[in-house]
Amino acid sequence: MLFRTPAEPPEPAPPDLDEGEALAAVLANGLLVMREGLTPAFDAADGMRADLLARGWSAQAAEVLTMTWLQQIVVNCTPIIGIGDLE
Repeated sequence: MLFRTPAEPPEPAPPDLDEGEALAAVLANGLLVMREGLTPAFDAADGMRADLLARGWSAQAAEVLTMTWLQQIVVNCTPIIGIGDLE
């Protein structure tokens, strides 16, 4: 679900919700799926920062390196509409 293409619409919301509640439900579900998909990356970043600190790096340098790595991972996990579509 995290890597959905525009040709794959989101799952319909339950029919007993009004339009605003249905939109909120779809948004909440999407955010939970994103959280589930990105949790390993954040866990790895925490481990990377702890390892850098244990090796004697300064807290600021460890944070900058870890944040840069994590930003690149998130960018790589974000689908871009039109890129990679072969149809």
